[in-house]
Parts: sequence; C-alpha cells; structure tokens
Amino acid sequence: MASTSTNLQKAIDLASKAAQEDKAGNYEEALQLYQHAVQYFLHVVKYEAQGDKAKQSIRAKCTEYLDRAEKLKEYLKKKEKKPQKPVKEGQPSPADEKGCHCYRATKCEMERCCWS
Repeated sequence: MASTSTNLQKAIDLASKAAQEDKAGNYEEALQLYQHAVQYFLHVVKYEAQGDKAKQSIRAKCTEYLDRAEKLKEYLKKKEKKPQKPVKEGQPSPADEKGCHCYRATKCEMERCCWS
C-alpha cells in the first residue's frame, strides 16, 4: 500500500507544480509537468488503484490535465511559428506610436527615454 500512496502522491505533486507553472506563465515547464503527472496517474490506475471509483476519479483528472497540455502545446507551437519582426533602425516601433521612446533604435533617442 505504501507504493500506491508514493506514486499517487508523486502524481499529485507534479500536477500541482504544473498548475503553479501554468499560472506563472511558464508554459513549457507546465506542459512537461502535466505530461509527467499523467504518466504517474496512469501507472496508478493500471497497477495500483483499488476500486472503480478511484480509477474513474483519476481518469477524469488525467483528461483535464491532458486537455490543458494540448492547449499549451498548441499555444507554444503558434508562438514558435510567429517570429517577431525586428524594427529597422530609425523606424518607429509600435511603442513609439503610443508616445514611448524606449524602443527607438538610435542611442540619442534612448537617452531621452520616458522611463529615465
């Protein structure tokens, strides 16, 4: 029985850490943690869980975590495909249009930054 609680606790800890990383915006780390948590949960269901109700509960959580992992994977894939366009020197950036000079390309303009 000790191994059941050890593996189950490991799965719970991983899922909890995944949720924390997800909330903090660390999506790559969250994705990895969700995937590892699901692996542990599935191991518990297959080899250790006692009773259909426990298995059903764990499977439901696995579905939630897998759904979130899929969404994160899609988001990261889209983010990877969208390279940021560099601003050419001397050309105003989107921030300039808002009245901020922080992102201008030349040094003299940066010295007049609205944040300094």
